[in-house]
Amino acid sequence: MKKANAITAISLVLAASFVMSSCALMKSEGFRGPMVGKQAEKPAATLEDNAPQVSSGEDAGLAANQAVVDINFDDNDVDGFQVFTDGGNYTLKAQDGQLVCAISSCGKKDYANQAYWDGFELAEGCEYTYSFDISCDIERQVEYRLQLNGGDYHAYQGEYITVGPEVTNFSVDFTMNEASDPAPRLCFNMGKMDDMTDDPGSHNIYIDNVKLVIKNADNAQSVAMLPTYLNVNINQIGYLPEDTKTVFVKTDADQEDFYVVNNDTGLIVYQGKLGGANYDPASGMNVARGDFSEIKDPGTYYIYTNAGSSYTFKVGTDVYSDIYKDTVLMLYRQRCGTDLDPAIAGDFAHGACHDSEALIYGTSEYKDVSGGWHDAGDYGRYIVSGAKTVADLFAAYEDWNAAADDLGIPESGNGVPDLLDEARYELEWMLKMQDEESGGVYHKVTGMVFPGMVMPEEETEELIISPISTTATGDFAAVMAKASVIYKDIDAEFSAVCYEAAVKAWGYIADIDDTTGFINPQGMDTGEYPDANTLDEKLWAAAELYIACQSGVTGADSADASGYSDFIQTAWNGEYVEGLSWLDVGMYAEYDLAKSKTDLAGTAKSRLLAEADKLIAAAEGDAYYQSLGTNYYWGSNMGIANNGMILYMAANVSEGDAAAKYKAAAGKELDYLLGANALGYCFVTGYGTFSPTDIHHRPSQAIGEVVPGMLAGGANNNLEDPYAEMVLADEAPSMCYVDSSQSYSTNEVAIYWNSPLIYIFAAEMS
Repeated sequence: MKKANAITAISLVLAASFVMSSCALMKSEGFRGPMVGKQAEKPAATLEDNAPQVSSGEDAGLAANQAVVDINFDDNDVDGFQVFTDGGNYTLKAQDGQLVCAISSCGKKDYANQAYWDGFELAEGCEYTYSFDISCDIERQVEYRLQLNGGDYHAYQGEYITVGPEVTNFSVDFTMNEASDPAPRLCFNMGKMDDMTDDPGSHNIYIDNVKLVIKNADNAQSVAMLPTYLNVNINQIGYLPEDTKTVFVKTDADQEDFYVVNNDTGLIVYQGKLGGANYDPASGMNVARGDFSEIKDPGTYYIYTNAGSSYTFKVGTDVYSDIYKDTVLMLYRQRCGTDLDPAIAGDFAHGACHDSEALIYGTSEYKDVSGGWHDAGDYGRYIVSGAKTVADLFAAYEDWNAAADDLGIPESGNGVPDLLDEARYELEWMLKMQDEESGGVYHKVTGMVFPGMVMPEEETEELIISPISTTATGDFAAVMAKASVIYKDIDAEFSAVCYEAAVKAWGYIADIDDTTGFINPQGMDTGEYPDANTLDEKLWAAAELYIACQSGVTGADSADASGYSDFIQTAWNGEYVEGLSWLDVGMYAEYDLAKSKTDLAGTAKSRLLAEADKLIAAAEGDAYYQSLGTNYYWGSNMGIANNGMILYMAANVSEGDAAAKYKAAAGKELDYLLGANALGYCFVTGYGTFSPTDIHHRPSQAIGEVVPGMLAGGANNNLEDPYAEMVLADEAPSMCYVDSSQSYSTNEVAIYWNSPLIYIFAAEMS
């Protein structure tokens, strides 16, 4: 027995030695496995693999006599009906068992007064009966509509009907002849009709017994509004040769094999092992990861496992060149007040827009504020979001030498980096938004309401300049001070103008203690960008002015630096907010101070690195290396891109292993945005195999094709639009995204979502 035990012990030692050496081999050289060099057993995934499921008739839960909508007002509650006005004026209430729309003014459009209701579905091929009771104090026309709740808002069924004091029991049968819509809108338009020569004055419209009932479901089809998502996900654009490369697989299996295939030859070039499958609270699934960083040779590849195949991806030194260019050109395509060149903008070229003088709200004064960028899917122009965008372009230029002068904007080839030319287009508009007398900066310029889904030159409503805000003025002061430094050796005269404007803006906000923030003027329904914590904006302004004072800018006096320094140190002891969003800008101050050669650099650097370390710690516990936990909010992709920026900023002020750690973590943020996420979307339009095609973006919707190079908003588990509420109610947080123009809270775009992505691309390509 003793001899046998001794032999067993020797065998165990030898076995352990073999296992250890094998593990070392897998770690240092990669586990190639017996399948390398053999023909792949599965092809790459295609878009057909994402096809949504289709059900019909009873299988879709549809049957004759089923009530889809059944609303009466017997309890004297409006039962979810809501008010929309665009130049009209009315109030809504339930009284005496009916809905009462008290019209004060009919406005100038048929939809100037609209009562609407959301929360039902229309199925393709289904026959319905729609009915309601309606009357009015006077005889007039009202339009009823069952309509698309987005895009061109066209009616699936609707018509103008004449109503009067006698109750009309209206009923109509119709068939839904378009694709199924899970979130249409039911509405009554009560504005100015074509047969009205004058406004009829105050009157009431009464509505009751609103019903939508299935008449025949035999030919009805219900198409799932969400696609089928892949189980195997990677960065669909690709990887640089030396990148860390990770595949993410939804699976319950541990230590499963995965295979990397050369797409051109169909041969397996690498066989690896996934790690353990762990539950991911954000997606509600088990996820395993595999490393294939050994794949460094240029080529096109895909990965498959027992759970399925990935889309193809590339490895090479130039994988980001085209997508980087289009993310920058997105800003050009958002330019306002100028003709867009068809050679650059393609089908999205248009004539000059929004170039009339705008009315300063609350006054009779008009002001030229032409130029700048359209902010997002709408045509508003906002100082706070524009300032963030400009700051990100400046950082990309400074940190990663993003000095290309051949990206294809009209200024390309002029000897000035294109990022700086594009930023200057916005800066020159921002200068127009400053009040010459006080130095304060107007918050935004928009119409009173958002326009329809038209091209920008077709929005002809009067432009309104909203009041001055502390946040707009602080952000303005910061980017103008920064611009004075950036352009001092490029255009000294422009640099001096920017510095003077920054000092003047600082004079406006220096002694203001604003705890309210901007609030939309009465009747205005465009983006508000509210922010009651203004200390971070003032900190950012003070930091950039402090740096400018010591940078040789024309007009700057180093003697003024001490006043800004005192404010910075006081703010550091206050409750300012860190961040790189339009809302929280404290990190811009910390980062530029950390890069400066001043007495404040050490403290600023420690604050920046502490935040970066928090991001890494949070990401280590996430299946997809993200730090959002289960809080996916409006614009979560901006948050992920901002986190990538913070990590690259940390790398830029660090050295050695610390810098490498931050860079590796930053790369994971980019991977997520380009497809390595639970949804499998490359969130940049026009790129990757599976990317958004129905973006909430007026030019894209007006033309009927998507502008390339735009970063979609991403998952938002707060479900902040009717379409998201209907389609995503049962989804896990990171799965709460839908590629529909109707879902503005998940699928809009914005200049300040693109700008941190531009920064990350610049960092990667450097």
